[in-house]
Amino acid sequence: MKIKRYIVDSLPQAIQLIRQELGENAVILNTKEIKTGGIFGLFQRKQFEVIAASEAVKEKAEELSVTKQLQAESEVLKRLENVEKLLENFSKNEAPMAAKPSGKKLQKWLARLEEQEVDEEVIRFIEKKIIGRSPSLEELSEQQVGEMVQDTITRLFQDGIAPVGLDSEVNMITLLGPTGVGKTTTIAKLASRQVLYQRKKVGLLTADTFRIAAVEQLRTYANILNVPIEVADSPEHVKLAMERLEHCQMIFMDSAGRNYLEEQYIEQMIELLSSAPKQENHLVLSMTSRWKDMKQIVERMKSLQIDKVILTKWDESTCFGAALNLVYHYPYPISFLSLGQGVPEDIMLAEAQYMAKKIMGVDERAGSGAETERIVSAF
Repeated sequence: MKIKRYIVDSLPQAIQLIRQELGENAVILNTKEIKTGGIFGLFQRKQFEVIAASEAVKEKAEELSVTKQLQAESEVLKRLENVEKLLENFSKNEAPMAAKPSGKKLQKWLARLEEQEVDEEVIRFIEKKIIGRSPSLEELSEQQVGEMVQDTITRLFQDGIAPVGLDSEVNMITLLGPTGVGKTTTIAKLASRQVLYQRKKVGLLTADTFRIAAVEQLRTYANILNVPIEVADSPEHVKLAMERLEHCQMIFMDSAGRNYLEEQYIEQMIELLSSAPKQENHLVLSMTSRWKDMKQIVERMKSLQIDKVILTKWDESTCFGAALNLVYHYPYPISFLSLGQGVPEDIMLAEAQYMAKKIMGVDERAGSGAETERIVSAF
């Protein structure tokens, strides 16, 4: 007797697999709808769990039909024959339903998402959500359809944004990321705001001894803010540096920017991060990177402890779809957006509606006086 369990996207798919692996006379013992995948219970896929058995089950049932258990099992087989007939009808009707057009008005906005390099899976998810909310899209104006798309994107961002930028209970904030993404400048912005607006005692720590310019840049900011700075080139030195900075309420550590493709770099970062017992790690990514490259960085670095993501060079990009792809595919909430070189003003808390508008091409005000004023008061 051979019994197998299948997890499939559709019941006709299950029938095809069962016939291939268990034979034409195989029987289905049980089917049920399940949810798989997703992030924190969100974006889960609907799938089916199907239990099937080879013809040997039938033969066994006939041989031992004297028992109540097998009588019940033969009854199950009869019911499943009816289920199989229903599935065949379902399979005939499934294709026309999937081919239902979404309308020219929606397609225009979906084309905008494609231009913004939102990946295909995310676009199809948005399309499905909107059609589910309003099947009669052609009765709406083009603007109304666009507002629905923007609202759907905003909701996706809301689920992928950190509730707070920096955890006040954590005294060690570490910025991770490849070279050139702006970690040092971002640390200066965050530290400055904690000193100037939160009146906290801040310390700076750099482990980026590979770039002398990075150390000197951070030392310059430390002198301007009148805060202590320590330089560490090993996990042991990080521990010693933290002891010297123990009077600080919040320590910002600038990690080394290296080639993220090097396995040695990842191993060094794991060792470095293990030296701080209570910390919050922000992965810094540049919006000038293509989504393909950004995804590769995340995949390489997900062996590290990543708590949040900071997106830099937001002002230098005209393509923002990578941010949406990021929150859809990965469980790392976005904490901050960096919008320029100004310290400390050109940084803001990640804001769902603002990010959605940038993707839709609605809000092009980044860098204006009104925008800067809102950013400064953000946190």
